[in-house]
Amino acid sequence: MSRAEPVLSIRTWLVISHLFVLLLPILALAGTGAFARDLWRQTQEDIDHQAVLWRLALEAELDRSPDASLKEVASALGPRMAAAREATLAGLRITDAEGVVLMSSNGTGLGEDVSSDTEVQQALAGAPGADIRYKGGTRSTVPLASASRRSPVRIFVAQPLVRRGEVVGAILVSRTPREEIQTLYQMAPQLGLGLGAAVFLAVAIAFSGGRRFASSLHSLSEASRRIASGGEHIDLDPALNSHVSETRVLAEAMDTMRRRLQERMAYISEFAANVSHEFKTPVTTLRGTLELLRDDDEMAPAQRLRFMDNALADLERLNRMIGGLLALARAEEGGGREPLSLDSLVRGILPRFEGVELSGEGGSIVANQAQLEAVIINLLQNAQHYGASPVQLRLWREGGKTGIEVEDHGPGISAANLPKVFDRFFTTARASGGTGLGLALVEAVCRAHGGGVSVQSGPGRTVFRVELPEAIVGS
Repeated sequence: MSRAEPVLSIRTWLVISHLFVLLLPILALAGTGAFARDLWRQTQEDIDHQAVLWRLALEAELDRSPDASLKEVASALGPRMAAAREATLAGLRITDAEGVVLMSSNGTGLGEDVSSDTEVQQALAGAPGADIRYKGGTRSTVPLASASRRSPVRIFVAQPLVRRGEVVGAILVSRTPREEIQTLYQMAPQLGLGLGAAVFLAVAIAFSGGRRFASSLHSLSEASRRIASGGEHIDLDPALNSHVSETRVLAEAMDTMRRRLQERMAYISEFAANVSHEFKTPVTTLRGTLELLRDDDEMAPAQRLRFMDNALADLERLNRMIGGLLALARAEEGGGREPLSLDSLVRGILPRFEGVELSGEGGSIVANQAQLEAVIINLLQNAQHYGASPVQLRLWREGGKTGIEVEDHGPGISAANLPKVFDRFFTTARASGGTGLGLALVEAVCRAHGGGVSVQSGPGRTVFRVELPEAIVGS
């Protein structure tokens, strides 16, 4: 068995997500290197300004001492360079026109040839130069609170030294920039209050939103449990009135599901009661007939034949009811639909009937052909059975709907029976073999196809009207 994954509450997820979003800008800056490059740029600008100031100072000293060499002037500035290094943490070096170090702020590297360095080459060519080089070696262990720098790179800039229009050397300034983590650590005292307020606000918003969302989901879960346990009084109002739109949509869907389940359960209960009632009579009759035939050996042949005929009639009725129930179940399942022309469907059925007058024009539909044929045949048979000839069949289409009307001029349906005509097993022709499933099938098919059927009846006139959604041409 696989190990169960840890389950977190909505509030916890919201707090985590809000904190992640809060830290995302910092993570993005650090992860993409944009913060580090900006620190490098700032350091380069800073030491470049220092290099310009040292260049101006050196050139002024060279102008004041026209007979002094660059090395002599540089040597005189040594103490000032060392003091500047202590104050700014920037290394200073002065080279001659050949790129040889004449003076350095830490007193090391004198006589070293640095003419191959990129920034030195640019400066000796008469233009400012700059370069960034990785220091190599192990990672710095400088404390985060230290003024020293922890970055793995060092930035170098160089300015040319000009005397009487000729480049006589270069002033080099280098410094290690601050690291991102070091910078954030040193900014913490100033950012702490704002960051703390932001974290508090993020957590508060997360808890508030989580409380609203969680309460709505709790009501939904409670309603789901009551639906699953068959509860009758299910309150979805808190979720239906939720301020979270997704929860309201889910609650509406669940409410629709609840109502449909209740309708389905009521339908199944009623259906079972109807089937039990309708099957009970013929089954009981059959049982009595068979017991009588078994026990009465002296029964007259004519009487025995009459009992057997009655048993066969009951069996035939049962067979018709079973067939009707199967057709009704298929109609309620739906499926097997295709684009059809209602006109063509009706005209294909009419040759089976005599005395039917056709008029009007229908539209296109998407339907199960066999089920729609059963609807039309049931209505025509019903009209011919009860009505006087001719039967009128009218096709119609209007406002995105289409359908048929079947009218007969028989005695009509009584006011007491009119509300029951679509009930399962309701029939006034039981003696002639009626099952009471024909009009129930008509209603089930129409409803399954997104339409409906209605009836109007009075003495001398009965009209059944079938309404179906018209298909969009080309869809």
